[in-house]
Amino acid sequence: MKKKLPVIVAALALVGLVAAVIAIERKSKTPMDRYMETTQTTKQTDNYIPAKIIDNDGGLQYEFLSYDLIDDKDIETQAKYKAEYFYDGKLPPSDYIVKKVDYDAMARDFPKFDEYRKSYCDESIMTEAECEEFMREHEAEYSWEEHVKTKYYFIRCRITYIGGGINESNEKWVSTFDFLIMNGNKMVGSANPTCYFDHPQNTEGEERRKHYFVYKFEKVGDSIECIIGGRLRDDNDRFSEATGYYVGFLPSVGSDFDQFNPALDVRCVALKDMPKEP
Repeated sequence: MKKKLPVIVAALALVGLVAAVIAIERKSKTPMDRYMETTQTTKQTDNYIPAKIIDNDGGLQYEFLSYDLIDDKDIETQAKYKAEYFYDGKLPPSDYIVKKVDYDAMARDFPKFDEYRKSYCDESIMTEAECEEFMREHEAEYSWEEHVKTKYYFIRCRITYIGGGINESNEKWVSTFDFLIMNGNKMVGSANPTCYFDHPQNTEGEERRKHYFVYKFEKVGDSIECIIGGRLRDDNDRFSEATGYYVGFLPSVGSDFDQFNPALDVRCVALKDMPKEP
């Protein structure tokens, strides 16, 4: 027994040293590092069971399986989402430039134009031709170009044709759900997916342009598992306000819409509750 004592003491000393190193390393991490470690180890995405959400208008049932979010700066270098499945047949630009015009400044400097705007384009103040001429003459000095940040979202979903809907045909628009940006209980942005579809049937010419997101199911009960994606351009600084992202269906415009909260709506799913695409 006496011969084993030094070995036991050495082992205990080694355990203590390792614990001390871990403690020092943990203290050296930022609060965000520790938060990400916690959320990554406690989130049980393996147990995620997708809800079956019915789009009554379309006659389709959706199960949202997983998601991906990619910043515009990375969209051209990523290899996961192929150019051929983007609506335009090519990868989107990483530096999307838009032209912006300060119409408020123009209105302050030109009272007649201000009056025309406030009158909802009353032609007794300025005709359409006069307005076009005015814009040609003055727009350049009040406009500029800038890069608008863009996020690309990709939703893997299982879509089942259950019959019915506004259009009784078995040819269905499969991109009718919405991607929502929330700030608390307030929606600060939304978009339909109109960017990416990896199961297209209409891939040529005019049919691609008009019906890229239309899929023809063979019969009621048929399903496809696909990835559908879109873009959200941050032209109003919406991303910095975001407290949550959701995918699902908006209610019809009316009294219900004013009370809409996707966190409480059975037709919406929070991205944080879904697995992320590997």
